Amino acid sequence: MLADFVDTLTTWVQYVVTSLGAPGITLVALFENLFPPTPSEFLYPLAGKMAFDGAVTLPMVVIAGVLGSLMGSGVYYTLGYQLGADRAREAIIRYGTLHIWRFRIPLFTVEAYDKALALFEKHGGKIVFFARILPLVHGVVSIPAGVTRMKPLPFVIYTVLGSTAWIVPLAILGYWLGSQWQQVLAIMDTYETLCYIALALFIVYFIANKYLLKPKVEATPK
Repeated sequence: MLADFVDTLTTWVQYVVTSLGAPGITLVALFENLFPPTPSEFLYPLAGKMAFDGAVTLPMVVIAGVLGSLMGSGVYYTLGYQLGADRAREAIIRYGTLHIWRFRIPLFTVEAYDKALALFEKHGGKIVFFARILPLVHGVVSIPAGVTRMKPLPFVIYTVLGSTAWIVPLAILGYWLGSQWQQVLAIMDTYETLCYIALALFIVYFIANKYLLKPKVEATPK
């Protein structure tokens, strides 16, 4: 089911980009930022291959991709900005715990939210930049940027720099490999798999450290 869904998205990306050229790259980049499962690891090597074929130029690929990424990020930034820190905290209090039968599984606590907020307020620019080169999170990272009221100009600058750092290598690889550009997909599959494994290990460590390895506090004798 998931494989068929990804194949459908990939076919759609190829159709839009090959049909519309640079505007198609912008459109897919916008959609990819709003809907993270869209395979950007397919988009930019394909666009690089199109540059190899002469349909577009590499600078056009980068500009179109960055523009679409910035537009998509702007939507999520606005959403986070309108939500605000207090309303986001209320949403976490209301929806941050998953209830399954008699079990309560905290997905995201207010304490964790406050720590994340403080971290983002201190290192927001760096977080936005590095998140742009990570799968799945590079679009939604704009939400906490808006929640923390990150200034628009730094947000735009870090988003553009991070998006460029993600797009340029993939487009160049697609251009360099030419007709063999699909080899890039194998490289990106490995990269994404490593990112997912690292994320899964972090989640397992977090849960184990918080709920399994946490030392029990012995009752103080009266």
